[in-house]
Amino acid sequence: MSEGKKILELEQKVANLEITLSKLQEDNGVWDRIFRDNYWGMMICDAISGELIKTNPSYEEMHGYGPSELIGRTVYDVFAPECHKDLPDIVRSIHDYGHCTYKTVHIRKDGSRFPVHTDSYEIAIHGKRLRVVSVWDITEIDQNEKELALYRESLEDLVKSRTDDLERAYEQLRIEMIQKEAAEKELAKANQEMIDTMESISDGFIAVNRQWVITYTNLAISRALQMQGMPANLVGSVFGTAIWQQDPIIWDSCQSVMKDGYPKRFELYSKLIGHWIEFSIYPRESGISIFMRFIDDRKKLEKMVEEEHLRLYTLFNAFPGLIYVLEENYTIRFANHSFQEKFGHCKGQSCHNVIADSNHPCSDCVIPLIVKNSTPSRNERVYNHRLYEIYSQPYTDSDGTRLIFLVLIDITDRKNADREFVRLERLNMVGEMAAGIAHEVRNPLTTVRGFLQLLASKDNTQPYYDYFKIMIEELDRANLIITEYLSLARDKPADFSLVNLSKIVRSLVPLLSADALNQDKEINLELELVPDIRGNENELRQLLLNLARNGFEAMKPGGELTIETWETDHCVILRISDQGEGLDPVFIEKIGTPFLTTKERGTGLGLAICQSIVVRHNAVMEFDSDSSGTTVCIKFPVIN
Repeated sequence: MSEGKKILELEQKVANLEITLSKLQEDNGVWDRIFRDNYWGMMICDAISGELIKTNPSYEEMHGYGPSELIGRTVYDVFAPECHKDLPDIVRSIHDYGHCTYKTVHIRKDGSRFPVHTDSYEIAIHGKRLRVVSVWDITEIDQNEKELALYRESLEDLVKSRTDDLERAYEQLRIEMIQKEAAEKELAKANQEMIDTMESISDGFIAVNRQWVITYTNLAISRALQMQGMPANLVGSVFGTAIWQQDPIIWDSCQSVMKDGYPKRFELYSKLIGHWIEFSIYPRESGISIFMRFIDDRKKLEKMVEEEHLRLYTLFNAFPGLIYVLEENYTIRFANHSFQEKFGHCKGQSCHNVIADSNHPCSDCVIPLIVKNSTPSRNERVYNHRLYEIYSQPYTDSDGTRLIFLVLIDITDRKNADREFVRLERLNMVGEMAAGIAHEVRNPLTTVRGFLQLLASKDNTQPYYDYFKIMIEELDRANLIITEYLSLARDKPADFSLVNLSKIVRSLVPLLSADALNQDKEINLELELVPDIRGNENELRQLLLNLARNGFEAMKPGGELTIETWETDHCVILRISDQGEGLDPVFIEKIGTPFLTTKERGTGLGLAICQSIVVRHNAVMEFDSDSSGTTVCIKFPVIN
């Protein structure tokens, strides 16, 4: 054989070997893929030592281990301790037969247990004994088997229970048949008693079948019809004849109940029967039942009650106070005319929404307390700048509803009159005091005035003549003030003339400037040309000085007092504004009350005198105060 031929044969053998190797590698890849992708857990271990050589992902995942954590362990490590006693028999069976199928319990890495079904095969490769094991989790199968066993047991119990029930039902049926016979006898007796009852009642009753034939009437309806000249025995006659259609409402209602199967109840005066009747019509399987209650007496009573209600409502509506009735949830059930004239139509609305214009009950509302204690109450409340005296009386309505009867009486004018009475009492006391001290005060004033006149007449005091003149004028004004105290408690004839308010202010500028300078404060004048008004110049000077000095005293050093005059709407306005801390709103409401003062050493007479002067001049004085200061605005009418 030539060398070339030998080489070709060798190359052919090499090629065949490469093909065979490729097929083996391909087969190995297939088997390896089957081993790796099988959803059963699979592993290969040494048949003698039990050491794990290879595991697939399903086996690792089933036992909770990573890919390399099981290699090197023994197959017996995953057996539950109580299952180790079965291992000798399992190994012997595999050794004898080469195969063994068994159930056991494995332990996961986290210590949890689960039942498995296992197939083990023993093979020999290159003289080495190996064991191939397939494992699958049978937890769900075991659970199903247990449930099936329980179901079979329950089914057996159910069959036994049903058998017992049938025996009991048979016995019960026998007893019921005996009872039925007795019941039929009782029913016949009850039917007769019912008929006797229907015949004895004063309400009328008619039974009508679906063919509109009257199957039964009781004695009461027979008598009522007989009194109207109709046949007493109606059984067997047709209900829907022309006679019954004299009352269309009755006929239409009966047709509606027969057709729709819904009961109806209504009241009317029946021309056919000649009475006020309350009709109750009920559907039956075989037709309808008509109950008729004669309510003539009730209608008379209702009319009397209605007339009584009318008289009561007329009385409430004629009452000048505000009367209304509340439910427990604050809803207004009734309101008289006075209440509705004040607050508008309000029935069905909440009282706090109508009276206080609030979406929520008042924080200090006494209604819950009145309802809880069932006791009357009296208190005072302010609504819309008006003061009301409120009388509350709880009671229970005829339908059991708990209601509250309330009366609101406007006492604003009465309270104002009371305050005015107190003020006049104080003014009277001031007048009596002034009358007592007037003589003692005027004597020293006269002496001081005389010495000032004497000093003013000397040559060496002429440079100060203007000051002496102002002091004498002020003494004269003090004398007039004493006289004015006397006038607080009584009216006096007005000594008015045409005066100019801006000129009066300018004449007092030196005195007011001196007061401002002494108190380290400033005065600002914004005076316009205004028409003359009718007034008393001394009283207006006194008014201006009192209000200006009050403004100075209310301010800290550096503050500015502003005096303004202007004309608007046929009025001359005098406005005095300070930069003080403002007045308490409660104090503003009581301004003008004698002896009421915010000053530590004040007498409380200054504003009372000012108010008296304003009233005598037919003027209006208003106060506006906040934290930035107080403004007094006086409007004097212009006389054309």
